[in-house]
Amino acid sequence: MTTSNASHRIVVYLRASASLPARERQREVIERVERLERQGRIAGLRVRHWDDRVVVENGADGTVETFEAFKARAAEIGHTIEPFFQEHERADAREIVFPIICIAVHSGDELVRVFPCRDETAAYSVWDCLTALETDGELVGLAD
Repeated sequence: MTTSNASHRIVVYLRASASLPARERQREVIERVERLERQGRIAGLRVRHWDDRVVVENGADGTVETFEAFKARAAEIGHTIEPFFQEHERADAREIVFPIICIAVHSGDELVRVFPCRDETAAYSVWDCLTALETDGELVGLAD
Protein backbone atom coordinates (compact mmCIF):
# COMPACT_ATOMS: atom_id res chain seq x y z
CA MET A 1 0.00 0.00 0.00
CA THR A 2 1.19 3.49 -0.66
CA THR A 3 2.06 5.30 2.52
CA SER A 4 0.14 8.35 1.33
CA ASN A 5 -3.14 6.38 1.12
CA ALA A 6 -2.81 5.19 4.73
CA SER A 7 -2.53 8.79 5.89
CA HIS A 8 -5.66 9.96 4.08
CA ARG A 9 -8.82 10.88 5.90
CA ILE A 10 -12.00 10.29 3.94
CA VAL A 11 -15.18 12.33 4.20
CA VAL A 12 -18.18 10.75 2.51
CA TYR A 13 -20.99 13.14 1.61
CA LEU A 14 -24.42 11.63 1.07
CA ARG A 15 -27.53 13.22 -0.35
CA ALA A 16 -30.14 13.06 2.41
CA SER A 17 -33.14 12.74 0.09
CA ALA A 18 -31.85 9.86 -2.03
CA SER A 19 -34.12 7.22 -3.57
CA LEU A 20 -34.11 3.67 -2.23
CA PRO A 21 -31.69 2.36 -4.91
CA ALA A 22 -29.41 5.34 -4.30
CA ARG A 23 -29.52 4.75 -0.53
CA GLU A 24 -28.39 1.18 -1.17
CA ARG A 25 -25.39 2.50 -3.15
CA GLN A 26 -24.68 4.95 -0.34
CA ARG A 27 -24.73 2.11 2.18
CA GLU A 28 -22.31 0.11 0.03
CA VAL A 29 -19.90 3.05 -0.13
CA ILE A 30 -20.01 3.49 3.66
CA GLU A 31 -19.37 -0.22 4.18
CA ARG A 32 -16.38 -0.15 1.83
CA VAL A 33 -14.88 2.92 3.48
CA GLU A 34 -15.45 1.48 6.97
CA ARG A 35 -13.60 -1.66 5.85
CA LEU A 36 -10.72 0.50 4.57
CA GLU A 37 -10.56 2.19 7.96
CA ARG A 38 -10.57 -1.13 9.85
CA GLN A 39 -7.78 -2.42 7.59
CA GLY A 40 -5.67 0.66 8.24
CA ARG A 41 -5.74 1.73 4.59
CA ILE A 42 -7.07 5.16 5.55
CA ALA A 43 -6.50 7.26 8.64
CA GLY A 44 -10.14 8.06 9.33
CA LEU A 45 -13.69 8.34 8.10
CA ARG A 46 -16.38 10.94 8.52
CA VAL A 47 -19.88 10.85 7.04
CA ARG A 48 -21.85 14.01 6.32
CA HIS A 49 -25.24 14.56 4.76
CA TRP A 50 -26.36 17.36 2.50
CA ASP A 51 -29.57 18.34 0.76
CA ASP A 52 -30.00 17.60 -2.91
CA ARG A 53 -29.78 21.31 -3.65
CA VAL A 54 -29.08 24.60 -1.95
CA VAL A 55 -30.40 27.97 -3.04
CA VAL A 56 -28.00 30.74 -2.11
CA GLU A 57 -29.59 34.15 -1.92
CA ASN A 58 -27.35 36.14 0.41
CA GLY A 59 -23.90 34.83 1.18
CA ALA A 60 -22.90 31.24 1.78
CA ASP A 61 -23.44 28.56 4.35
CA GLY A 62 -21.12 25.66 5.20
CA THR A 63 -22.40 23.50 2.35
CA VAL A 64 -21.73 26.22 -0.20
CA GLU A 65 -18.25 26.79 1.25
CA THR A 66 -17.58 23.05 0.89
CA PHE A 67 -18.73 23.20 -2.73
CA GLU A 68 -16.45 26.17 -3.41
CA ALA A 69 -13.47 24.37 -1.86
CA PHE A 70 -14.17 21.26 -3.96
CA LYS A 71 -14.47 23.34 -7.12
CA ALA A 72 -11.24 25.23 -6.40
CA ARG A 73 -9.20 22.11 -5.56
CA ALA A 74 -10.37 20.32 -8.69
CA ALA A 75 -9.38 23.33 -10.80
CA GLU A 76 -5.93 23.45 -9.17
CA ILE A 77 -5.16 19.98 -10.52
CA GLY A 78 -6.79 20.47 -13.93
CA HIS A 79 -10.12 18.85 -13.13
CA THR A 80 -13.72 19.88 -12.75
CA ILE A 81 -16.52 18.64 -10.55
CA GLU A 82 -19.11 19.41 -13.22
CA PRO A 83 -21.48 17.89 -14.29
CA PHE A 84 -21.60 15.89 -11.05
CA PHE A 85 -22.24 19.11 -9.15
CA GLN A 86 -24.43 21.58 -10.99
CA GLU A 87 -24.48 25.30 -10.47
CA HIS A 88 -27.28 27.49 -11.81
CA GLU A 89 -27.35 31.27 -11.68
CA ARG A 90 -30.75 32.86 -11.43
CA ALA A 91 -31.61 36.54 -11.37
CA ASP A 92 -32.11 36.56 -7.61
CA ALA A 93 -30.10 33.56 -6.40
CA ARG A 94 -27.63 30.82 -7.16
CA GLU A 95 -28.64 27.17 -6.94
CA ILE A 96 -26.19 24.30 -6.39
CA VAL A 97 -27.24 20.67 -6.99
CA PHE A 98 -25.18 18.04 -5.16
CA PRO A 99 -24.42 14.46 -6.20
CA ILE A 100 -25.90 11.48 -4.39
CA ILE A 101 -22.45 10.40 -3.18
CA CYS A 102 -19.20 12.33 -2.99
CA ILE A 103 -15.85 11.47 -1.45
CA ALA A 104 -13.40 14.11 -0.28
CA VAL A 105 -9.87 12.88 0.40
CA HIS A 106 -7.87 14.87 2.95
CA SER A 107 -4.26 14.71 4.05
CA GLY A 108 -3.99 16.50 7.37
CA ASP A 109 -6.08 19.64 7.02
CA GLU A 110 -5.57 19.80 3.25
CA LEU A 111 -8.22 18.77 0.74
CA VAL A 112 -6.36 16.53 -1.71
CA ARG A 113 -9.00 15.10 -4.05
CA VAL A 114 -12.74 15.11 -4.69
CA PHE A 115 -14.71 12.32 -6.36
CA PRO A 116 -16.60 12.36 -8.68
CA CYS A 117 -14.64 14.62 -10.98
CA ARG A 118 -13.32 14.66 -14.52
CA ASP A 119 -10.55 16.00 -16.66
CA GLU A 120 -10.46 16.58 -20.42
CA THR A 121 -10.37 12.88 -21.26
CA ALA A 122 -11.97 10.85 -18.47
CA ALA A 123 -14.32 10.88 -15.50
CA TYR A 124 -13.25 9.56 -12.08
CA SER A 125 -16.01 8.13 -9.94
CA VAL A 126 -16.43 7.41 -6.25
CA TRP A 127 -15.98 3.75 -7.26
CA ASP A 128 -12.60 4.56 -8.87
CA CYS A 129 -11.47 6.16 -5.62
CA LEU A 130 -12.57 3.20 -3.50
CA THR A 131 -11.00 0.67 -5.85
CA ALA A 132 -7.67 2.49 -5.79
CA LEU A 133 -7.70 2.56 -2.00
CA GLU A 134 -8.73 -1.09 -1.76
CA THR A 135 -6.06 -2.32 -4.18
CA ASP A 136 -3.18 -0.24 -2.81
CA GLY A 137 -3.24 1.90 -5.92
CA GLU A 138 -2.75 5.57 -6.36
CA LEU A 139 -5.87 7.66 -6.54
CA VAL A 140 -6.38 6.85 -10.21
CA GLY A 141 -6.04 9.56 -12.79
CA LEU A 142 -5.41 12.31 -10.29
CA ALA A 143 -1.69 12.94 -10.13
CA ASP A 144 -0.76 16.49 -9.24
